[in-house]
Amino acid sequence: MKSNVLYPRVETKEAHRIRRKFVENFDSGIEFNDADFDSVLNGPRAFPPTGGVRIGEAQLRDLRQACIESLDQNTSGSGQSITSSFDITIGKVLFQAGKDSVGEFGDPYVWDFLTLILLPDLAARRMSMGSASTVRERSFQERVTGGARRHVFQRLWKRWLIFGPEIVEGGKLTEDDYGVTIERLITNRPRLARAVAEAIIGSKYLGSERRDYSRNFMVKLQLVSGLVQIPEDDEEYLRDVIDAIHQQTVESIERSR
Repeated sequence: MKSNVLYPRVETKEAHRIRRKFVENFDSGIEFNDADFDSVLNGPRAFPPTGGVRIGEAQLRDLRQACIESLDQNTSGSGQSITSSFDITIGKVLFQAGKDSVGEFGDPYVWDFLTLILLPDLAARRMSMGSASTVRERSFQERVTGGARRHVFQRLWKRWLIFGPEIVEGGKLTEDDYGVTIERLITNRPRLARAVAEAIIGSKYLGSERRDYSRNFMVKLQLVSGLVQIPEDDEEYLRDVIDAIHQQTVESIERSR
């Protein structure tokens, strides 16, 4: 059995300082800072006093290089195409890196390290692709604060964790689909998540109708799950529940036309 790999944390006060610097310097360019990297990695509270193997400096630098090289090889095009390629690529690398550290990657302070210390230039690169580049400090702070719903990298890792490679890498879900499902789903229920994703993909709705479908579907799912338990180990029962909710959702959309 593999030992849990421990990743560095950034102390709250230090994370706040570096985050403010990130926001202030965003327009002039963000670069990887060796001094910040060394200072945080060698700090007395960088790692928790728990069991596990601490990741080394060389491994962290390898992870950074893997992110850079994967993006160079897999991101092309422009507009939404390059944004989607970036998200899939960086999410995959981080997901693979965290396979032996799922608990660690659930820690917001680990994401502060990954974003503000290890990959700040890549975080800035992704943020510059979207509308966030025109929104000021509050949005910027949220995008680089570990644990935040709109975190620039954590949300991408979470997609791979919840839905798996086939759905994510296939580009089968839209940003709206991810938003409405991940916000409402419990991350430790991957079978349910994938069943929901398959229902959304199979609905064949597009655009605003697809957004209506996914939101309506999730509201009905939450209502049902509050009344009866949905066991994930009974695939036939799970499929029956999903199919019933799908039918109710379609009927609701058709009535509203």
